[in-house]
Amino acid sequence: FSTREKRPASPGNIEPSAKQVKYEQQFNSSATDNSADCKADKCSSSSNENSEEAKCLYSNNALFTQDIEEQIVNENYVKRSSRCSESEDQTGVDNTRLNKLSNNNNVSANDNDSDTKNIQIKYNLENIKLKELKVILKDMKYDKNNGIKVSHPRNDLWEVEEILGKKELDDQSLYLIKWKNWDSDYNTWEPVSNLVNCPEMLEDFEANRLKLLNRFQRVVNFHPNKQDIEQFIKKLIYKGKTLQSITVQHDVFYRAIKNFMKSKRNRSSKTEFIKDGIFCMLIGDLRKKQLASLSLWENEMNSVSNGRPLIKVENVIDLEEAPPDFYYIDDYLPGLGVIIPNDPPIGCECHTCNSKTTCCFGQYGGYCPYTSTYKIRVPPGTPIYECNKRCKCDMNCINRVVQRGTKMKFCIFRTANGRGWGVKTLQSIRKGSFVTQYVGEVITSEEAEKRGKEYDAAGRTYLFDLDYNETEDQCPYTVDAAVYGNVSHFINHSCDPNLAVYAVWIDCLDPNLPKLALFATRDIKMNEEITFDYTCQTSRNGETSIRQDASVKNDLNTSITKEFQEEFQIRPETPESDTSNSKILCKCGARSCRQYLF
Repeated sequence: FSTREKRPASPGNIEPSAKQVKYEQQFNSSATDNSADCKADKCSSSSNENSEEAKCLYSNNALFTQDIEEQIVNENYVKRSSRCSESEDQTGVDNTRLNKLSNNNNVSANDNDSDTKNIQIKYNLENIKLKELKVILKDMKYDKNNGIKVSHPRNDLWEVEEILGKKELDDQSLYLIKWKNWDSDYNTWEPVSNLVNCPEMLEDFEANRLKLLNRFQRVVNFHPNKQDIEQFIKKLIYKGKTLQSITVQHDVFYRAIKNFMKSKRNRSSKTEFIKDGIFCMLIGDLRKKQLASLSLWENEMNSVSNGRPLIKVENVIDLEEAPPDFYYIDDYLPGLGVIIPNDPPIGCECHTCNSKTTCCFGQYGGYCPYTSTYKIRVPPGTPIYECNKRCKCDMNCINRVVQRGTKMKFCIFRTANGRGWGVKTLQSIRKGSFVTQYVGEVITSEEAEKRGKEYDAAGRTYLFDLDYNETEDQCPYTVDAAVYGNVSHFINHSCDPNLAVYAVWIDCLDPNLPKLALFATRDIKMNEEITFDYTCQTSRNGETSIRQDASVKNDLNTSITKEFQEEFQIRPETPESDTSNSKILCKCGARSCRQYLF
């Protein structure tokens, strides 16, 4: 079903050969015989009626005939007309001239017929439009200039004689085909979509190879499981390879098995090569399934976020697929017994909010938390009150940042040092920029205690206490991002983070239900992982725990007032962290790493 290359275009201005002129002259002479006979009859009838006039014009007609004969000898017999309209006009004039000549001519019948035929040959050749049939052929193999397959016409089918080999190219299987009645030089690599009406041959080809592989595995007793595959992947990662670099040369692999089965000596050197090939083939099959799962997960998240933010998913480290029990949301989800009000009782009256107006932030004794370029300028622990739905200002107000969402581009990726999934930015982020919210299911403190024990037993948790307004060591609400969450669910801990958490109130002014917003504490480069400190939030009594808030304070050149110093604490990750004599090893890799997470 292959097509052929175009041959050179037909000769547009090349003069026809002498043989072609002879054929055209013979064709036009025979085509005009009948027309000449009819016109001769008309001339005879007309000459009887106008004999006197013909005698007077005889001498003129003789001279005219002589000129025509000389012109016929000197001119080419074939002329191509440039336009059809001009040819048709010229034909009318010529026919009129011939009719007048026939009516006035009274010479002998033989001379008259000869002259008329010659004249008609000359003029009728001009009226014939030569047609040209162009047959465009393409090469049945490849477009040699570009090295790619050319399109095939549907009715141009070729019969498959034998399937000789197989290879993988760009996640697509290609088969080496020997075409029936064609030499081996014309063998081609074809995708399955091109191999129509031959499923039996494909099944036989794959069955024979599978039978050969199973025979080898029985002989050497080699049946790898999931753990064996994971160990093999770790070995490849240690050598600097990734899942994307794992390939199998199928023909070489199966040729090695055939040689192994035929040979009775020196089998050990071939055995390791074949075993590695089996591992790579198993990884390739699992990799296809994994990529389909990650692609579906990526599309689901972007359909919810609407591209704000835009999320990519990448895993070149292991065969981990999309989390089976995670659902993407872009705002708080009220849990059982939790009501999140969204009707603020008050709002500002200013049309253009700035540091001089009595805006929402001013009503709580603060000052504008954002710069004119919408960057944060207050330290962590400072409560932020943005303008809400009751305010008269529009969405371009400088005090509306978190509620406008984020246009960042993130990539959820698999980390190489055993920290699971992580998040990196696909664009540079300026210091003070809003990055994302920490969202999840909002549950009561009683439900949080119950879930906390279950999560501790499983060795992980995503509970984030909303304890800004904590009284008597009680936290009314907790955000659980284990099952419902957004991209922040996958942000890892770091002892030297580039993000900080802020409490923000917008339409819900309940002091126990702030939104959690993550802002950049420094400039972040493209493809850099984004992190925040799980343990270091501002303490209630005004003392900064460990070092995050102190470093942020120096970066922002601001001071933390005691009335705004509160605590946001993430619960420990594992049950060992609840005991005084057990600690969780930190894997953040920062120079200032504290070695232990909890």
